Amino acid sequence: MKANLKQAREVAGRDPQLSAFEITIAGPELHLSKGGECFARLIPTDRPEQWRMEYFAHRERWEHIHFAGTLEECLDFLAENPHYLFWEG
Repeated sequence: MKANLKQAREVAGRDPQLSAFEITIAGPELHLSKGGECFARLIPTDRPEQWRMEYFAHRERWEHIHFAGTLEECLDFLAENPHYLFWEG
């Protein structure tokens, strides 16, 4: 899991939007947060090297993002769809 964390941090560090967020391990998941508030999580699937994503909608509940891929593909998806990265608060 530490290798996945390192890879996710490297990928996020190359993007101006994602580099502002902290990525941590929480069990089998990778959590993206800012200011101590988790807003998205990447969850491994049953398929090797495949991840799915959820985001914390309106700070009320987790909602599934209908996209799965490698860690890099998932982070690229988040960077290309910034409405998943921010919430009012």
